Amino acid sequence: MHSTRKLIWAFVLFLPLLSGTALSATTLNIPEKGPQNIQAADDYVPEVTDRVARISFIRGDVRIRRGDSQDWERAVLNLPLVACDEIATDQNGRVEIQFDIYTHVRLAESSVLKVTTLKDGGIALSVPQGSVAVRLTNFDKDRGYFEIDAPQTTVAVEHSGIYRIDAGQPGGNDVRITATQDGQARIYSDSSGFTLRSGRSVALVIAGSYAGELQTADADRFADDFDAWTLERDAAIAKRLRDSYYDKYYDRDIYGAEDLNENGEWIYTRDYGYVWRPNSSAIGGYADWSPYRYGAWRWVAPYGWTWVGDEPWGWATYHYGRWVWANGYWVWSPYGYYRYQRSWWNPALVVISVVNNNVCWYPLPYNRHNRHNYNSHNGGGPRNNHNGGQPSSSPSPAPTGQTSYPILTAEERRRRTTTPPLQNMPPTAVVSVPVSEFGRGRGAFRTPPLAVASAVIGKTDSVETPPILPTYKELGGRVSKEIVVETPPIIARTERPVRTGAADRKPDVPLDNELRTKRIFGDRVPLSDRRVDEPVRTSGSEPAGPRRTGIIERAPVIRGKTDDTTVDQTPTYFPPRERRKVDEPSKDNAPTYVPPRRNDTPPFVPPPSREDRKYEPPKQETPRYDPPPKQDTPRNDPPPRYEPPTRSDPPPRNDPPPKSDPPPKSDPPKDKSVAPMDRKGKDGRDR
Repeated sequence: MHSTRKLIWAFVLFLPLLSGTALSATTLNIPEKGPQNIQAADDYVPEVTDRVARISFIRGDVRIRRGDSQDWERAVLNLPLVACDEIATDQNGRVEIQFDIYTHVRLAESSVLKVTTLKDGGIALSVPQGSVAVRLTNFDKDRGYFEIDAPQTTVAVEHSGIYRIDAGQPGGNDVRITATQDGQARIYSDSSGFTLRSGRSVALVIAGSYAGELQTADADRFADDFDAWTLERDAAIAKRLRDSYYDKYYDRDIYGAEDLNENGEWIYTRDYGYVWRPNSSAIGGYADWSPYRYGAWRWVAPYGWTWVGDEPWGWATYHYGRWVWANGYWVWSPYGYYRYQRSWWNPALVVISVVNNNVCWYPLPYNRHNRHNYNSHNGGGPRNNHNGGQPSSSPSPAPTGQTSYPILTAEERRRRTTTPPLQNMPPTAVVSVPVSEFGRGRGAFRTPPLAVASAVIGKTDSVETPPILPTYKELGGRVSKEIVVETPPIIARTERPVRTGAADRKPDVPLDNELRTKRIFGDRVPLSDRRVDEPVRTSGSEPAGPRRTGIIERAPVIRGKTDDTTVDQTPTYFPPRERRKVDEPSKDNAPTYVPPRRNDTPPFVPPPSREDRKYEPPKQETPRYDPPPKQDTPRNDPPPRYEPPTRSDPPPRNDPPPKSDPPPKSDPPKDKSVAPMDRKGKDGRDR
């Protein structure tokens, strides 16, 4: 009897424990094995999945205007940027925007940039004025596009490299594009398109009497201090990436985590795996530091209220993973207890509640789902706005080479899940601000009394309802001047917006294919794009037809057309008309005109029609050979032989011709005293 009574009491005492354990497991849906618990929420997708960029470097005066607002705000480090945001720098301002670990965009002084498209499938930027440098470390145009619109110009990137776009100031006549570091891009204007290769710079004339012309030169001729600063930033980022722990402690979707290397250390904990612990120098400048205490709430559509921390390393730690209180200090884990298929960006990983007219928040516990969306009840933005993109990486349940998740027994998992946050988080983790000051600026952030902080942390998801927070518009413009600022001078001086792009850009669609077809090929298919039904010529085979010429396939043109319209059809053959005879009556019974004929003129016989004519080849007469008339047969006498004159005969002299004798003269009287002389000379001639 006594033993039976003991058994009954044991059963009564054990029943509540058994039922409580079963109830907890059923309500919380806790699996019995650790890996299954990690994969239980792999397919979870948040309500808003728009891609987000961040300001990773800032110097001087930089301002930003959201796409759904006309107010200009002061830009700060780690401020999120989304599609349709516009950013402007003053005369002393420079800024760097990081889109992921491979993509950085930098603005020089007096420059304006607008984020036109920001999706996983592609990025499109608009540069109406100023200078912008784009650095792409790992770009694949088959996976996504990257395009920059300048005044009447579009740059479609094809390779990784550095690209600089100098849009000039409003009213300028030219735009300069430069490609270096193995960069290559297609450049389109209003009337042309061409390829710009690495090491070259081109100036496009967009206005004036020489609009449409271009001039190329070496890129080194136009380097300046802005290019030097760009290379310095590249070197600093490359060093951080070399020292980072991507694919080891965290995946590549958590960009910005490379900033943690210089500000803390990675340690291993039994309960949370590898976590990052900030150095004392990284938090020493903040009194009573705790996560989500030093910073401001900024409105970022479509996400709504977003936390922007003051810490320079606060991008990854405030938008991914969990903050955990372990062994008396704060550490950050890249993942929570439930790891999803992709590391989604979050505006803030906190729990918010309203107590005694104060907005209170504290870090989201490690073992809670990220479903405490305080922006989903106040018009924070469009819901289920999935961009359809794929994650940049496919993280495994645990990064390669290390164990990020603790190995726990079933009892330890039950204890951790059922333990209230109050036992795992100190009351000093709670931060509060009056409702009237929320979202207006930094405000008077403080730690609430211990009783209030304990009550806030002691609430659970089953009884906690997200509060209704005011929207940015509901604040009625009562935002601190440290956030809302005046219009930048560079924007105020512009009388009207500058048109950018070589054509009107459609939402979320690249311009490269459209401009390539219209600007380069004139809406005609290039010969390089082989038709599907065209046979492929193998090596050594004979060509199917004559070799093609030109870059496009020209349509046949009908002879006789005087306009410039191209007729894309085969010309129709019309046979020649039969010529009507003169004496043949016309078909319309009109009288036939017969011209008068002279008596001495033979009657006119019309030539036969072309159909009656038969082709007769011309007759070729065989030439007749007539031999020459016969002549007497000449004798074959030998020619006379040459005989030289004999030596005895003197050679003939070349004597002058004899002179004619003068007429006889009367003889003088003879002198008898003189003897007669011989009248012949020595040569025998008469004198």
